Amino acid sequence: MENQYHLLDGSPRYGTRTGPAAPEAAAPVERNRVEATAEAAARLGLDHLAAAIDRRLRSPWADKSDPIVTGLRNDHPEELLAARALVKLTLGSQRAWLMAAQAVRDRDLQSLKARRNASGSAREVFLLRLVLMVALISVPSYVVATSTDLVKLIITGLLCLGAAATAGYFLTVRARVPVMPNIRRPWLAELREDIINATLADILANKGEIEPADAAAARRGWLSITVAAKAVEALSV
Repeated sequence: MENQYHLLDGSPRYGTRTGPAAPEAAAPVERNRVEATAEAAARLGLDHLAAAIDRRLRSPWADKSDPIVTGLRNDHPEELLAARALVKLTLGSQRAWLMAAQAVRDRDLQSLKARRNASGSAREVFLLRLVLMVALISVPSYVVATSTDLVKLIITGLLCLGAAATAGYFLTVRARVPVMPNIRRPWLAELREDIINATLADILANKGEIEPADAAAARRGWLSITVAAKAVEALSV
């Protein structure tokens, strides 16, 4: 019996005919935003940088230069220059970066200052500071005006310095303001190099000139920075 459903070439007589399956279009390669790392670094505050430095100092991988990263930097000098230029354009100099980080910290502490003002403790600390300033100015002035004894003046000055240090410590504790982090510039420069390495990895990844393992090594420093920054954010919740 003649087959009424199929044509001679085997395709169905009814419905939509389909030819050979067309090859699927290759998925577009996802490109990295090479500016993203430096832009994220520009949003970090002093507390984030201090935590990142502390984490880096404790990490065994940071004790010496990674030969993989060193090789990437040596083999791609033009891309390294581009990464340095991009980081400098975004972060500015070391001093500019620190000032921007200080501004971020000050902005983050605004809610704390508002809470202190609402509770009245900020006004109390201000009055205590005012009393301390008046005392430290009036006592030496009185001694200078009433005596010419050099030994007495020196002793008065030393006593005032001791009182200023002691009272300053008391007022700092009383104000309950988070401790200002101490950022050492050579260690901050190491963080900057981590940012440059991650930017270099993004540039090379966009050009298809880096292996995944090498990219991971180049981004390890930046990953450490982000982990430390997230830990600081968790403390402020």
